[in-house]
Amino acid sequence: MSSAHHAAVMAGAFVVLVVVAFAVWRPPARRTGRPPGAVLALLLAAAVCVSLTLPDQVRSGVADRLGACVTGASARALPGGPAHHAVNVLLWVPLGASGVLVLRRPLAVVLLGSTAWALLEPARTLDPLRSCRPVDRGENTLGLVLGVCGALGVLGPPGARGGRRVPPGARPARFRGE
Repeated sequence: MSSAHHAAVMAGAFVVLVVVAFAVWRPPARRTGRPPGAVLALLLAAAVCVSLTLPDQVRSGVADRLGACVTGASARALPGGPAHHAVNVLLWVPLGASGVLVLRRPLAVVLLGSTAWALLEPARTLDPLRSCRPVDRGENTLGLVLGVCGALGVLGPPGARGGRRVPPGARPARFRGE
C-alpha cells in the first residue's frame, strides 16, 4: 500500500470514529451525570488512539509477525526512534486525563486502558508496516499514567472536590430541568 493510501485509510478511520464520538457522547453524559465535555474528550481521545493503533491493511505473514509480537521480538518493518517513543507516550495522556474525569477511578483508567491496548496491539500484526512490541504497550501505559496524574494534580484526589455525588443512573438536576 502506498503512503498516500495508508494515510487516506488512517484518516478515514479517524473521521468515522470522530463522527461516532460526536453522535454518542450525550446519552452517557446525561445517564451518568459525568461532565459532558469530559465524556466527549474521552471518546475523541479514544478515537485518535484507536485510529492510529488499528492496522489499515492485511498482508500475508501474520503468523510470523504475531509470533514476534507475543515473544517480544520487534515486528517492525519501519524504524522507530525517539520521536516514535515520545508519540507513544504523549498520545495516551489525554485519554488518561479524560478517563479520570469520566470514570473518577484512577486505577481503573490505567487498568482498562492498558488491557484494551494490550488486546488491540497484536491486531497490528495484520499489517506488515506496523509494529507490535511490548515496549509500545508500556509506553501507552506510561502515557495513561501521566494523564491520570495530571488530572489528579489539577482536580485533587477522588472525593477531594466535595459536592454532591450523583449515584450511577441518576440524572443530575441540570438535566431534569430543575
